[in-house]
Order: sequence, then structure tokens, then C-alpha cells
Amino acid sequence: MKHLGILCVFFVMFTCQVQSQTRLPLSDYFFETWNTRSGLPHNSINSLAQTQDGYLWIATWEGLARFNGQEFKLFTRAEINNLPDSGLRALTPTDDGGLLIAGARGGISLYQYRQWNTQPSASAMVNHIIKSNDDGFWLALENDGVFYRGANSKHDQAIVHNVSAYRVLEDANGVIWAATSDGLYKIVDQQASLITADDGLPNAAVYTLLLTRQGKLIIGSERGAYILKDAVFTAIHPQLSAESISSLLEDNHGDLWFGTINKGVFRLSVAGLEQLDAKGGLPANRILSLLQDRENSIWVGTNAGLFRLREAPFTAWTTKRGLAGDYVRTVLSHSDGSLWVGSSAGLNKIKNNNVTQIEGAKEGSPYSVLSLLEGEDGDVWIGTYTSGVLKVSNNKITPYLNRSNGLGSNEVRGLLLDSKQRLWIGSAMGLTRVEKDGSLVQFTNEKELPSGFILALSEDNKGNVWIGTGNGVVVFNILTEQFSAISFPAQFAAEYGFGFYFDDDYTWMTTDRGLMRYEHSAGKMAILGREQGLPVDKLFQIVAHKDSFWLSSNRGVIQVDRQHVNHVLDEKQKNINIPLVFQLYDEGDGMLSAQVNGGSTPSATVHKDGTIWFATAKGVSALKPELLQASSKVDLPTMIESFSVNGRATALPLDGETVLLPPNVSRLSFQYAGLSFIMPQRLSFQTQLEGFNKEWVNRQHITGAEYTNLPAGKYTFKVRAGYPNTQWQQNEQEIRFVIQAHYWQKLSFKLMLFFTFLVTIYAVYKYRLYHYKKVEAELTKRVEKQTQDLQEQANAFAYQATHDQLTDMPNRRAFDSWLATNFATYKQQNKILAIAIMDIDHFKRVNDGWSHIVGDKVICEIAKILKSHCEGEQQVARWGGEEFTLVFPNKTAAEAKLMCELLREEIANNDFSVIAAGLHQVTASFGVSDSNNIDDYDRLLSGADQALYKAKNGGRNRTEIM
Repeated sequence: MKHLGILCVFFVMFTCQVQSQTRLPLSDYFFETWNTRSGLPHNSINSLAQTQDGYLWIATWEGLARFNGQEFKLFTRAEINNLPDSGLRALTPTDDGGLLIAGARGGISLYQYRQWNTQPSASAMVNHIIKSNDDGFWLALENDGVFYRGANSKHDQAIVHNVSAYRVLEDANGVIWAATSDGLYKIVDQQASLITADDGLPNAAVYTLLLTRQGKLIIGSERGAYILKDAVFTAIHPQLSAESISSLLEDNHGDLWFGTINKGVFRLSVAGLEQLDAKGGLPANRILSLLQDRENSIWVGTNAGLFRLREAPFTAWTTKRGLAGDYVRTVLSHSDGSLWVGSSAGLNKIKNNNVTQIEGAKEGSPYSVLSLLEGEDGDVWIGTYTSGVLKVSNNKITPYLNRSNGLGSNEVRGLLLDSKQRLWIGSAMGLTRVEKDGSLVQFTNEKELPSGFILALSEDNKGNVWIGTGNGVVVFNILTEQFSAISFPAQFAAEYGFGFYFDDDYTWMTTDRGLMRYEHSAGKMAILGREQGLPVDKLFQIVAHKDSFWLSSNRGVIQVDRQHVNHVLDEKQKNINIPLVFQLYDEGDGMLSAQVNGGSTPSATVHKDGTIWFATAKGVSALKPELLQASSKVDLPTMIESFSVNGRATALPLDGETVLLPPNVSRLSFQYAGLSFIMPQRLSFQTQLEGFNKEWVNRQHITGAEYTNLPAGKYTFKVRAGYPNTQWQQNEQEIRFVIQAHYWQKLSFKLMLFFTFLVTIYAVYKYRLYHYKKVEAELTKRVEKQTQDLQEQANAFAYQATHDQLTDMPNRRAFDSWLATNFATYKQQNKILAIAIMDIDHFKRVNDGWSHIVGDKVICEIAKILKSHCEGEQQVARWGGEEFTLVFPNKTAAEAKLMCELLREEIANNDFSVIAAGLHQVTASFGVSDSNNIDDYDRLLSGADQALYKAKNGGRNRTEIM
């Protein structure tokens, strides 16, 4: 009853603002992952933030990354002035649009107005930092505790001593809450008190804090998540009580997200508690950070990369969600609100998000379903690949008609029940009509049909039956009971008729050469194909929904506006070419496969709830058009990211400033971006250069503009971004600049220059002719020298890029590249591969007790020990900081452990006092995993990392296997 009461409290909290909102199950979200191979500097995503300008920021151990939706821009010590270390731990946006960053060696910096303002460093690694209402800073420091730094002060005042502080938070009453290794501290007037078990919290470390929109305090601890209500903390959910909660998030629905140390992500909503872990798509189960952006995507920072969940326009149903097979050929919207899915492995019914299997098999094997039809009584007819026509009654499949009792072929791709209640069956060997009395009428290519291969059957508004075949289209006239051919013009080169759609004026046909429009009154035919701008020739199904046509193809789903298509075709008949505007949706929009299947009917359909369903090679995909409309209504910031003059980057001006450029400007370049993370590849841009042109120039998807040889004068460059098929938002960004006039641009100088040119031209000509060979030889020599210098420089850069400067060992990039290149080879050759991650124990004590210089010497000494044991194909690399990685080809984890134990003992027995007096012993911990039962190297790394974590927790100076 206690837990039920807690859930009721959350239900009231959530439903007050989300009653009208719907939620997707976690399995319906579209997943994307980024890591070092995608441009991130490191795979541990320690913190995430979105600033007011719309950028997404990612803190890692190797620097800061800024994401604009298409690429990452990196900021390290080289770009951030006076930062003591590139390793970053915390990001905190400020109310005035800035971003606080803090990191490994206590470094703190504020990014604002495109500038870095580095603050005095703290005494230890900063796990979190906030700016309080009094403009002071609260710092959560590793091992040192909680500190307060007053506004304009360089002194840090200790509030909580000698603990590891992980996060700080200020509530509406000005109370500071601090999550620490001792538990939760409440700080009032800079006086701290520890929250104890009497207040409802377990005796455990608290890792994270969250203040909900309703002002409720939630804490994530080593033993679950708790909410503060009436001065007492209560467990949020019993299933979370055993979990170590590392991060918290409240989304726009009011749902709570919980990141854990080793169980992935949980979401608590009015629909219950759901879990997403590495088995469900996460890069790793260790969660370091959570964020929801302005477009409502959920970003998850793990120790193996950046992960995003978003409500994509398409969601997929596959065998993982209960379908009989993934290769889907037909989908039917039933009048009872269910959706029927026919695949190569059987038939399913989806209703209320539940999948049921329709019973029935042929000789123990499932039927391969090609076509579906709802009968007059609600029963479902099935066309199969090898078993003819079946019928479903009471959720059971029974045979109906096949070759043994009159059907031309058992391969049935089209079914139709006409207005006279006659069943039409299109097979691979002609057309069969079943009369109301059960008698059969056969139509074949020998008489009535251009081809016996029937692909589609449909009835128009007058009751005529349209038949799509492998060699054109024919129509059965309901009045004359005669067939007539609809001839495709020879210049269209079309043969297959895959699908039909009828309106008052036209019949629309999908073919192997595009979309055909047949005009009823005049019998004229027009085609929308590649020449008019379609990306593919072959279209399978046409679905009309509101103002759009949705066309299925082997490269995805194409959306076009119906009025626009008619306009393009009408103008084409007048020999006027209008560019076709369309959108192509594929895997990037949530489809598991862009191969949308056709040649069966119906292969796409509109459901009662407005969703559009498509049969694909990897399940059935459901499209929610309203998600596309909602996405385009989100504010779209436009940013000018760089400004180059004559090929050299120029600092971007602050708002209101004008850039003064010298007279010798020959080339100006601008790079810009629209900050949409849902559809960055689909954004369109327009630019305008006031002083040069007055009209907006369409740049389509190009994110750069360049101008050459502009005359002296005043200019304003403007750019704006827009979502597909929408009006432009008021999101213009601009740069004002002035190109100064050079003295030689004056008329008097030009006249003098021209006269001088006439006088000297002959002498110059003779001089150039005389010295031509000498200059040519000199230039050749210089080119050869420069080429040699560039090659030497390139070789040096290539070596530096893959080697650690301190130890001269391969670095993380080299190790990742080797593992990415060789892991698949080892798996394919059934060879075993083991790796180990080694971490120097208590290395911070060495740095703090002796110095960072001594620490660097210790690292070098240990690197020397590791390299001395590297034999044959065995690899060793510096992973970063005090971590190293070792590769043991053809070794199991147990064998690798023995080798690691030798290394560990040698390190432990080494006398480090030669480096620094009193430093007698340094130990190390190893985590080992191998490729057995692992399909990708990210999991191999994750296993070694978990084993190392186990070794650390087990007392250090030991080797563990995961």
C-alpha cells in the first residue's frame, strides 16, 4: 500500500499537465549513437547541456564538443584560455545564455558572447558547479567536499569537508542541497546538516539531484531514488531501490528518467516503469548524464558514447515486438480498428499495441502471405505465395481456393471484393473471379489480359475494376462486362502497374517508371518520374492522406503535395518545367529498412487513427504525419559559425558590431547552420548580401556561401534556416562589414597606372622572356623543397596523432583504430581476442603528494614496464590519464589474466623511490575481457571497463575478469 500511495502521488503530479499528451513505449523511439568514430573526442559523456542559442554541448575527458546537428566542433586547452586540463566533468548553462564548464584539475571557465572567461581553479576535480541566486558559485569537488565562492571572489570557502561531492542544487527557497559520498547535505546560510535515515534516506552515497517543475526534490543514490514530501524522503519505486542512480531527468511529459551505474536507463510514467539497457540498443549500461533538448529528444551520455532517443516520424514493428516475420509484404487496416500484417513467416494482428499470431500452417510451416482483403462479414481473405487463397474466421486460418480446386496459380498477389460481392483473385497465372454462387470465371493473357502476372486489383468510384499486371493496366467495365487496355505511352517505357488511387478527375497509378496520372474525361496520361525530379523509377503503392501523396519505393517513402504534383504535370504539358518538391524518408527517420516492399496489395494503408503503415523488408513501419508537422513548428535557431576573409578565419563580431575589412579583400566565406537535431539534413537555407543583391538566394541544403571580388562599400550578410515545406521563421542572423577603398581604387591612380603600364610593358615583356628559364628552374627547385618539407611535416603530424607525447606509446585513437579494424577479422576467423584496461591505483595521491611532474614520471616508468613485456602481436597503448590498454591476440581472458598478473606484480615490486623519495610502491588494477559471446568491440571494451570497475571496488592491486 505504501508503494501504491507513492505511485498515486506521481500520477497526480504527472497527469495535471500531460492528460492530453501521449507517450511512446521506449521500444518505439528511434535510436542513434555517436562516439569517437563520429567525431567525439572521447566516449565517456560526463555531462550534457543545451544553451539558449540552441547548441548541444558535450563534456568528455578529452575536451568539450559542440554539436550543431551535423558535426562536432571540439574545444580543448588550445581553444579555452588558461584551462589546466582538457578533461571536463560538468556543464551548467546560466540564465543569461552562458555556459559554465568545469573539469579534472579544478579548471573552471565561462563561455559567453563567443568568448572564454577562465576563472581561478578549484583545489580538486569539479564534479558540478552552479551559479546561485546571489551570483556566487557552489562547487562539488572530488574528495574535498562542497565549497562556496562568492561573487567577484577568488577564495573558496569550505562548507562540507573531506567528502566526494557529486552535485549541488539550489531550490526556490535558496536552500542548497549537496549530493556526496556521505549522503545528502542540506545547506542553509552556509551551514550544512546531513540528512539521515530518520528523514527517510538510506545510509548510502547520493550521486545526483533533481528539482521537478512542481518544485519537488528528487535524489538518486547508491540505493535507489527518493522524493522529498512533507519533510520526509520516500522511495519512488520499489524496483529502483536496489539500483545505483547516477543521473536524473524530468521530461516535457513530466515523466522521470533514471540513469544508473550498470543497468542502463529507466523511465517512470503513468504507464509504469520501463527499462532500456545495452541489450535494447544503449552503447553501454553505465549512464553518466541525461538531457532533453528543445525538440524533446532524450540524450543519454554513457561511458561508451552519446545516445539519443527521439519520437521519429516512423516506428517499426518486427519480430522483436511479436511479428511472425520481418519480411512484410502486405498490411491491412481492418474496420474493427485492428491492423493485419502479412509476412513471409505468417500473419499477425495488431490491436491496442498488442500483437497476436493468427493460427494456421501448411504441413507445419507458416504460410507466406502476399495479399490481404477484408470481407463483407469482417473475415479476412489471405493471398499466399504457394498455398492459394485462405480465409480467416475466428482468428483461425482455413484453406479456401488453390490450384487443386480451380485457381490458376497458388501465388496470389491481389484480392478484391467488388460492389457486386464478387471475389477477384489476381495470381501469377491470370485472374479468377468467384461468383456469389461459388462458380469460377477465369481470365487469362490468351484473351482478356496483356499479362497473366497480376500485381494489383482496385475498384474505382463507378464500380469498374482496374487490374495492374506485369505488362500494363486493363479495366473491366462494370456495365459492358468487357476489358479495355489503358495503354502507357511508348515514350514512358512503363510496363508494371503496382497500385491505384482514384479521385473525381484522375486515376493515379504507380508503375516501374514513376507515378502515372490518367485523366478520365480526355483519356490523357501524364507521368511524374525521374525527369520531373523523383529520386527513383519504381513506385509500388500510392496512399492519399489529407493534402499529400505518400509513395512507397525501394529507397524509402516519398511525400509530395497533391496540388503541387498536378501543377508540375499541368505545366509539363505546356513544356514548362517546374522543379518537383518532395521529401524522401528512410532509415534516418525511424525506418529499419528503406526497402518498402511492393508487388502485393495492399502494401501500404491509412489506419483509422491517421497513421500510415508500410510493408518493408524489416518489419512494418508506421508513419505519424502529425510528428512531421510538430517538428516543423519548433523554433529553429540559425547560427553563423565562421567568417573567413581571403581564406583566413576572422573573429565573429558581437551583436551590433561592424567588421572593418582592408581594401585587399578578394574572397569572403560564411559557414552557417540551423540548430535542428531532428532533421538537420533536410533544412533549407536562404542568404542575402545587402549592398550586393536585394533578393534572398536559395541555398537549398548547402551550409556555406562565398563572395569574390566585392567592391569597396558597406554590406550586411544575412542567413535564415527553414524546415521542409514550411514558411520561413524569423530566425535571421547577420554580419555587418565594411570593405575599405584602397588608394589605387581612385580614378587618378588608375590613369597613372595605365600610363605607366604602357611605358613599361615592353620592358617587362623582354625581362620576363629573358629570365623565363631561370625563374622556371628556381620555381621547380622550390616546389621540390616545399614538397619534401610538407611530406616530412605530414609524417610528423601522422605520428603525433597516433602516439602519446608523454610515453611515446600508441594513444587511444591508435588503439581504437586497431581494435575497430581487427575485431571483425578475429571474429570471422573464429580467433579469440582478449583486452585489458589497466589503471594506476590511487594515482591522484601521487600527483597531490609529490607533484604532477612525478606523476608523469611514474606513468613513464609503468609504460616502460608494459612495453618491455609486449611481444609479437601483443599491443599496449596509453588509454588516457593513468589508464593503459593491452591487447592479447589469440588469448582467452583467463590466459590474459595470468599475463596481467605478472605485469601487476612487477609494477607492485618496482621501487619508485628513484623517481621521488618516499614513493616506494605504486600498484595497478587490471580489468580483462575477451571476445567470446561478444559481437562488437564496444561491448568488449565495456566488459573490460566493468571488470576494472570490479577490481577497483574489490580493493585495487588486482586483476578481474568480466
